[in-house]
Amino acid sequence: MNASAMQLATWWQALPVIVAVLAALYLPGGAVAVASGRRGVDLVALAPVVSIVIMGMSGIVAYAIGLPWGWPCYLIATAAVCVVVVGVRIVGTRFGRSPLRAAGASGDAPLEPVRRPVWWRRVTPAFAGVALAAVSTTVRLIHAVPSPDQITQNYDSVFHDNIVARIIVTGQASSLHALPPIRDVYPIAFQQFAALGALAVRGTTAAAAITGAWLVFAALLWPTAVLFLVRCICGAHAITDFLAPVLAVVCAAGPFLLLDWGTLYSMFAGNVVLPVSLGLVWTWCASGWKRGVRDAGLGLVWIAVAVLAVSLCHFRVMMTGLLLALPVLVVWVFDVLRAVRRSSKALFHALIVGGALVIAAVLALGVRVFVLMYLRGVDRPIAAHLNGGPAQPTEHIPSAIMRFLLGRPIDSSNTPLAVFWPVAVLIVGALIVALVVHSRESLMLVASFVLLGVIFVSSAGTHADWAKVLTALWYKDQRRPFAAWPIVAAALICWAVGHLVTTYGARCVARRPWTRSIVAVLVVAFALMACAINPQLDGMGRAVGRTYGFAAGDADSPMLSRDEYLMLKRMSALVPEGDRVVSDPWNGSGFLLAVGWRTPFYPHLSMMWDHDHDYLARNLHAIDTDPEVCAIIQRNDLRWYLDMGGSFAPHDPQHVMFDGMRPVPGAMEPVARQGRAVLYRIVACGMPR
Repeated sequence: MNASAMQLATWWQALPVIVAVLAALYLPGGAVAVASGRRGVDLVALAPVVSIVIMGMSGIVAYAIGLPWGWPCYLIATAAVCVVVVGVRIVGTRFGRSPLRAAGASGDAPLEPVRRPVWWRRVTPAFAGVALAAVSTTVRLIHAVPSPDQITQNYDSVFHDNIVARIIVTGQASSLHALPPIRDVYPIAFQQFAALGALAVRGTTAAAAITGAWLVFAALLWPTAVLFLVRCICGAHAITDFLAPVLAVVCAAGPFLLLDWGTLYSMFAGNVVLPVSLGLVWTWCASGWKRGVRDAGLGLVWIAVAVLAVSLCHFRVMMTGLLLALPVLVVWVFDVLRAVRRSSKALFHALIVGGALVIAAVLALGVRVFVLMYLRGVDRPIAAHLNGGPAQPTEHIPSAIMRFLLGRPIDSSNTPLAVFWPVAVLIVGALIVALVVHSRESLMLVASFVLLGVIFVSSAGTHADWAKVLTALWYKDQRRPFAAWPIVAAALICWAVGHLVTTYGARCVARRPWTRSIVAVLVVAFALMACAINPQLDGMGRAVGRTYGFAAGDADSPMLSRDEYLMLKRMSALVPEGDRVVSDPWNGSGFLLAVGWRTPFYPHLSMMWDHDHDYLARNLHAIDTDPEVCAIIQRNDLRWYLDMGGSFAPHDPQHVMFDGMRPVPGAMEPVARQGRAVLYRIVACGMPR
């Protein structure tokens, strides 16, 4: 028996998996970004975006041409992309300036037009901020989740963890065939990174690989992406370079909010990448579109790459992206119309008329669809939509407004977390500064903040029909839009800080040189305090710990106790490869493939079961008297039965069919036991012993 199967993995044991995911996320995309001419913060922020695109597309293409997907396929795809990028750059260089130069790079409009310092002074604030953010997130995750083998145990976790296991076992990693027959089309780029981590380190469970991948995305990619966005808006500035990544992990429970919900790995990954796409859109709409056809076209290419990366993580995150980018896009449209009017009034009028017709047609179509779906008939079908637990309001509109303004999320038990007053004061002050200054940039940021607030308040504050319609793209779940709160808040706070430093900083330093040191000490002290003494993050850490916690003793909820998990880890040593195991998937055995690398006869908690699956689930208890049960066992060559207690949701209608499943003495012989979890060999029905 492998000793590692008898214990939970430690974080030190998971370190090679984390390093493998880190390499997969940064090195391939970094090679492409370097080949395209990106450097500095641009390189660090865009490398993962490119890697995600290569990752997702290589899985789809490999499946289409019948190749197994894994490290070799991923690296070959990376090499092919590098060759294409280098070739385009060489061709472009022959005919003038390279077309792959970093068009619209962040930091093009620094806040202070001063002489550029030496390189290490330029990168030190950003590096320090990202390092502090990474350490804060890592320490809090390890404190909340003592072992990376722990697993978020709810309905959807079975789906996500088994996707990773299926990729590892079968080499199939297409988002168009994610986990058949349960679900085909589903974005799985995040799961692919987790699978590469497990493939690099033999013996790693899919659960540990997912937790390791989450840590890489949260601790490094998230603060770097927010830093990139802030630089695109504010330019390069020591204070904002340091503050941006720190604010990313201390605002609104940082990256832990969706983790507390337990299974939103794909949406979390898309949310992490989103700031990069927003930064690219901001830069292009502000100045990139004016730089000539070639540079404008290249800016659009980078935007398309970032949008594709977000979509390959989870395409619904783009709804939040469009919401936050809407003010920037509207201002850009007015800029274009003004430019067109100066050059050609006829073209200007044609665009106005054409745009008005398109908008009217879209609105008419939307109203028609709305009437047919939600208003036709006396029963008002909209009342039957979006009524699940996450869609329920948790308060009234006034309290929801106040909670959004103060950056106060709720945990998975709908308990509001503490207000972190330093950030709350900063965001209120930033809004005041932005409205007083009322510049183009500040008003766009305020508009994005308000739009996000409207969606959040509509989700959290009322269950009215209009709120269901307005928030349907977010499942009327307040956590999904609120996860973007740190994106807008960090950008708005950094803009306000940058404006104040630009307006008053040089004057104060000229009069009192020592003020520079005082400001630096205050900023560093705030960052350290926000990371170390943060009651909001402490509360979120406790919530995440509960989400990952094992069931106590003989409890059925959550699905797995520590002993039951360890029994699943032993399955690869107890059950021959290729054999399937019969068990009630609602008792935790749904994680069998993800933890024990053996295939369960019931691969998910609920699906369209065929006759054999349905009949056996209802009648296994009659194995020694019902010939049809024996016929099914023989027909499917079922030799193993795993008993792990009762269902975690015994009253769920989807579980009723499994009520007939229990061990039968004489027809089954116990082979191994871990706590109350028992593996039986089926010896009835003429099955070999």
